[in-house]
Formats: sequence, structure tokens, C-alpha cells
Amino acid sequence: MYTVTAGYMRRNLSVLDGRDVAINSDIGTIVLDIDGTLCSLTDSVGSIYHQLLEAHGFNSDKGGLEAAVRRVWSSFRKVYLNTAEHHRTTHEREREVWLEFVRRVLLAANLSYGSDPALVESIYGAFASKAYRRVEAGAEEFLRQAHQRGLRVVAASNNDSRSKSTLRELGIDRYLSHVFVAGDLGWKKPSPHFYTTLAARLGLEPSSILHVGNDKELDVEAAIRQGFAAVLYAPHGSEPMPNVRSFVELGALVGW
Repeated sequence: MYTVTAGYMRRNLSVLDGRDVAINSDIGTIVLDIDGTLCSLTDSVGSIYHQLLEAHGFNSDKGGLEAAVRRVWSSFRKVYLNTAEHHRTTHEREREVWLEFVRRVLLAANLSYGSDPALVESIYGAFASKAYRRVEAGAEEFLRQAHQRGLRVVAASNNDSRSKSTLRELGIDRYLSHVFVAGDLGWKKPSPHFYTTLAARLGLEPSSILHVGNDKELDVEAAIRQGFAAVLYAPHGSEPMPNVRSFVELGALVGW
């Protein structure tokens, strides 16, 4: 039995394909993670770098870029989450961190032009474009249904302000009551302050919010510790924790 906890359970709203996924009947707001939940990249990061470099007239090896992305990210994740400062952040820091990631990937791929500021800036900015993003299957219909039913849906991302541009370009921001990025809240997941600040900005008790995201540690475990209900968005398979595999299942979970 899988149980989505928010302090305590009152009743089951749905049973999904044999998975008993319960949420508090007082839930009135859903918070959706953005990257990997509401929308995804159209291709791998390394492949997109390769496409962008070709568009700028530079030769590059796609396999080398893929390897460079994996290698850099393995050591960069702690920098991105700012574990050294307990996940505190600002809009300025978020932008600089991602620019630094682009620089490190290009240099790790042994591309001599990798330190070109204009090129780094262009690659950074392109990741907000709908040319390299797609709405997750069923997400727009879910948002439309929620809007029609008067259920408040909020988007909250660990990423920077590009996420707001992405949702706007994809045309789904109109269904959301709020869109928050880490710089807005001053903290990154899994900091408890990310979640407590989010609830305060919404003027809600944490137990009235269902948080949905694709990361077990950052989106589910961290949210539950702060009194939210939380469920993992896991479209590619079942996970040993409360999960939904699609936005159709998420709709069923909230009683549609």
C-alpha cells in the first residue's frame, strides 16, 4: 500500500491500478514541479548542446558532449543545490550557476571556444525556448480540467527564471495561479525553507497542498517532512513510494 502523507490521512480519494494512494481530503491546491514534470527537454542535454553549436557554425562531437555533461553534472550537483550554504539562493546566483555549468561542459568537451561569453550566454538562453521543450503528455489537459473545476494549480521549480519563460512559450502558464522559481523563494529544494516559504507565499497550511514532482528526494521526501502531501511523478515505471505514472492518474487521484 502506498500512502501520500500530509500529517495524517482522512480518506482515500482514489485507488490507482492496485496502488492505494491516499491524500488528505482538505487538499485544495496542487503544486507541480516544472522540469521533468510539467515539461521536458526534447532531447538529451548533450544533443541539444551539439545542435546549438552547429547552429553557431561550430563543429562538435555529440558523444563527447554527452559524456562531458554527465561528468560535469556528477560534481556540479552540489554547487547547483548550494549545499555549502544550506540551499540558500538568489536570482543572480541561479543565473550565474547555470552559465558556469555551460562553460564547464564546453571546456570538459575540449572545445577551445568554450569560454566565449556570447556563445555561453546563447546556449544558456536557448534552454528556455519551446524549440527544445515539450509539454509532458496529458499535462495541458490536466491543467485545463483543473482550471475548469476551480482547483488551484501552482508551478514551483528549483531552476531559474528561464522556467517562467518556458511555461509562457509553451502556452500553459495561463492555467497556473502562480509560478515560483528558486530565486523567488530564496531557497532551493530540499531546504525546508523552500517549502515553508512556498506555503507562506500562497497563504496556505502545508497540509492543504499536494506537491507533485519527479525527484524522490527533492520533491517528495522534502515536501512530506514539511507537512505537505506529496506524490512522485514517475511516468517510466513504478517506484517504491507514492507515485502517479501520468497526468490521467493524477486527475484520478484528486477525484476526477
